[in-house]
Amino acid sequence: MTGVMRAAVLRGGRFVEAEVAVPVPGPGQVLAESLATGICGSDLSAARHTEDFLRASRDSGTESFLFDPDADLVMGHELCARVLSPGEWQGRTVVGLPWALDAGGTLRTVGYSTTFPGGFGERVVLQEAALVPVPEHVPAPVAALTEPLAVGFGNVARAAPPPGSGAVVIGAGPIGLGATAALVERGVAPVVVSEPSPRRRALAERFGAHVTVDPGAGDPFDVWSEASEPGQALTVLECSGKAGMFDTVLHRAPRSTKVLLIGACMTEDVFRPVVGIYKDITVTMCMAYPPEEFARTLGRIADGTVDAAALITGEVGLGGVGAALDTLRTPDDHVKVLVRPDVHGIGVHPPR
Repeated sequence: MTGVMRAAVLRGGRFVEAEVAVPVPGPGQVLAESLATGICGSDLSAARHTEDFLRASRDSGTESFLFDPDADLVMGHELCARVLSPGEWQGRTVVGLPWALDAGGTLRTVGYSTTFPGGFGERVVLQEAALVPVPEHVPAPVAALTEPLAVGFGNVARAAPPPGSGAVVIGAGPIGLGATAALVERGVAPVVVSEPSPRRRALAERFGAHVTVDPGAGDPFDVWSEASEPGQALTVLECSGKAGMFDTVLHRAPRSTKVLLIGACMTEDVFRPVVGIYKDITVTMCMAYPPEEFARTLGRIADGTVDAAALITGEVGLGGVGAALDTLRTPDDHVKVLVRPDVHGIGVHPPR
């Protein structure tokens, strides 16, 4: 018997608080206590478009995101936890790349696996090789922002836009904000951020954006043209994942632009490839990034280079995950809501 734990489970398309079995660590793994876990845009997409999410995994041959849709699923991959297993990690607060190897040696994503429940439960199994210790002065909720911010930092490192080039970032969620900070860190300028939410535009400015624009009031590519030098190289980072956005980028971006598709559109989309071909646009679809950027991102949070705490706008307990996902559908209400097992009730609370 492994015992049971409380968790927010996706069951029949909705989240309910329930008791599930505590996961059992295998070789090279630890059992840890969930302290704080961010709700990711991918969680919203997987919950709302479950069959599309799974079909994409099957069609691409990507086993790491496959799970049984008829079984309870415990999501949560943006997590910070305290290790319970005996050994060198015991008692340490950690973050980590959210992967674990199953008994057959297949890499699974924590939180998108029937075998490896995520941080929306009281206990998680993590791979020791993926762990990074959290400095004592960094609160667990702040450390939980490492994963989403690292996606932005990591993909900018992967693309390596040179200093003196410029960028347009579409979407100022945590990934877009991480990308904005990473671009500014590399000396890319101007960085134009397109975001409809006033709250998120303000955060983009805080993270170093040189210009922000409400796409409902202005075209970010017109803003880029006005702010840039003639002939300046441009990288576009599409972080919104909105259907139709890629086609818009192909039509509006100048010739020879490099485009990074970071935000995942879960549904089928339509675009005209010939437009990009005629304009010699280079497209990179982004999944993996240099793994060392994960620890480097935590380092930026720890030394204050990145104000991760500014992203946290709410907290919920395990019974409030469904309500939190509902409110996150209105982008200006919240930026990052954390799930914390020690929070009670079903409402979204201000961060402590």
